[in-house]
Amino acid sequence: MVGRARVYGPAYLDRVVRVDRRLLASASDQPLDRSVEGRFRPGKAEALTLVDPTGAAIEIRPPDGWPGPLGIIDLDHEIGAAPGELRRVEAVSWLDDLGGMGAGFASALGGTLVSALGPDADPMSRSISTLLDTHGVAREGPRVDGRSADWTLLVSSGEHGDKLAVGFRGCHAALEPDAFGPFLAEPCDCRVVAGLPNRLAAEALRAPGARLRVFAPAMRNMIDREPPVLDLAAHVDVLCCNRLEWESLEDREEVAARISILVVTKGASGSFAQYTEPWGDFRRIRIPAFPRARPPRDTNRAGEAFAARLIATLAGMGWAPSSGVVDDEMMKAAMSRASVAAALVLDREEFGFPTDEEIDEATRRGTVA
Repeated sequence: MVGRARVYGPAYLDRVVRVDRRLLASASDQPLDRSVEGRFRPGKAEALTLVDPTGAAIEIRPPDGWPGPLGIIDLDHEIGAAPGELRRVEAVSWLDDLGGMGAGFASALGGTLVSALGPDADPMSRSISTLLDTHGVAREGPRVDGRSADWTLLVSSGEHGDKLAVGFRGCHAALEPDAFGPFLAEPCDCRVVAGLPNRLAAEALRAPGARLRVFAPAMRNMIDREPPVLDLAAHVDVLCCNRLEWESLEDREEVAARISILVVTKGASGSFAQYTEPWGDFRRIRIPAFPRARPPRDTNRAGEAFAARLIATLAGMGWAPSSGVVDDEMMKAAMSRASVAAALVLDREEFGFPTDEEIDEATRRGTVA
């Protein structure tokens, strides 16, 4: 495993709503896997309507007992639908769950989460603290007076494979660039920076004291220019993201050239990695998604499951950034095990990650049965 892991990233309350069909109208489209930010405005009180900058909209008829929100949420980025298109879906269930890339990586790696919360009196912060304790995730980090904790409206189409995370930013958006400074002094074997704004990610990645530095960006990191991802690349050993996130990065080839290992996941199409072999050759390998005998129940947390297992497997095989290189067999083994972990987490409708024993058993069977 990775040893002492410290994860710098948010823990959210995920208000999860599962719907009965694809979020995009065209069956030929790839399943939606996107993180955006949202802003409320008045609208129909009997439905929840998500509207992107092109006017494309998803109208969700809420499930029984839905506590809200209702009305219109303006999204800050396009969702990939035709401009002006209206897609109506029906919710089949909902739950409040632990979310956030920081919480996911900390749980999957057995590490300590460094994350901001609002004051003790903030109900959202209290809910997140309770969920972290329930799932055994140790947390430390700043408290931000006068700001609520972050939360996410997470729309999932379950077996259809879509995930649209709509974030509402609170305490993390109010943090100063040096906010995590007091929490960066402790050395660690692995430091993961996941889903923080680039100004905060830069502070955590540039700080000394970590043997391995992992950057797990969200879509907003790729388009954030304060600073751009290229300025962070020299301080990143492993970068893990999905295809849409990677393709949204303008100077991605230059970024890839500065990182020891780049891994990009492509959902049901598998994943690829770029790295440098011991003899100096620049390599790219692809592996398919691990076979499953049934459709997924939920695609949430698949990215964290993949990246965390990849990191843990590489570390367990003796790879370290100080060596600077990784050979083909080591990379294939790590990606294959990561693929199994991602395939297994697709059966989990609530927060959690597969164990080593579950991964071993699925590997022996050759499928998630």
